[in-house]
This record gives sequence, C-alpha cells and structure tokens, in this order.
Amino acid sequence: MIKRPQLLIAEDDDVLVETMREVLEEDFSVETAADGSEALEKAAARCPDIIVVDARMPKVDGYQACQAFRAQPSMAEIPIIIITGRTGQAAANRAFAAGATDYLTKPFSLSQLRARAQTWLMRCHELSKRGDPPAES
Repeated sequence: MIKRPQLLIAEDDDVLVETMREVLEEDFSVETAADGSEALEKAAARCPDIIVVDARMPKVDGYQACQAFRAQPSMAEIPIIIITGRTGQAAANRAFAAGATDYLTKPFSLSQLRARAQTWLMRCHELSKRGDPPAES
C-alpha cells in the first residue's frame, strides 16, 4: 500500500474544513486544526508534507503560524498555502513575507486548491531528488 502524503488544514470554519477534507482526502491523508496554535502543535507532532492555513484564525493567525513553521528546521521547506478573504497585491505580499509558498483568495475553487497542493508536492519531490530547496512564488 502506498503511503498518502500528509496534509494539514488549519481553518476555523467547520463547514469549509469538511468541504476541503472531502475533496483533498482523495489524494491526501488529511488532519485538521481549528486555529494556528493547534496547527503548530499538530505539525510539530507529525510533520505534514503540505500545510493549508487560513490567514485569519483565533489565537495564532495564519501569518504567525506560517512564520513559526518556517522557523522550525524540520518544516522550513514544507509547502504552505495561505487562504485569505483579502485580495490585492498587499495581501499577496503579506502572505509571501510570512513564508507562504502560495496563496488563494476566498472564495476559491476546491479543484484549484487540490491541483496546487498536488503540484507543490510534486515540485518538492523533484527538487529533493536533485538536492535543491523549493523556490517560493
């Protein structure tokens, strides 16, 4: 049996979490966290292959969580997709400054989220074979 990649979703909207889980479980083993603090704990305990994090959550927001993930050597190269309700260049700049690999604005297509997660994992796998770190957008 082939081991499915581990994906962590950090999102405080339960309906959105379940919707994302349904789509992403086709390709990933999905774990969820209701806020950034819980996401940090779960990621430390079980280093995921990719992280999807909402920008605005209670306790620790997605930007702070992203910075904390990047500060840990074991998670420094994990692809992180930030989802946000904010649009425009300033929102993109903030996500990338926090260490995000990619970002999506709400509302977003679940098939696009799935495709981006698959693509980042494939790219990281290819780069790790060559010994190169993944480039951020």
